[in-house]
Amino acid sequence: MATKEQWYQVRMDPKLDEDMGKLAERLGKHRAEVFHRAMRLYIAVKNRQLDQEGRDPESPLRVFLEDAHSKTEVTGL
Repeated sequence: MATKEQWYQVRMDPKLDEDMGKLAERLGKHRAEVFHRAMRLYIAVKNRQLDQEGRDPESPLRVFLEDAHSKTEVTGL
């Protein structure tokens, strides 16, 4: 049985991008680590929402993060 792939793209507005950069600086963390943790939280919430909507558990979920600097697929979460 073939599965239907689902993917989501998250675009950060410039203000959120700036706020995440400030948060990284305040925490003394690398910017990428702060974005990675934020995406882990986002994915956990999105998975819970999709599960409540009856998502096929066999369907892979792909999430992309796009900020002012790049577009990256978030994997291995």
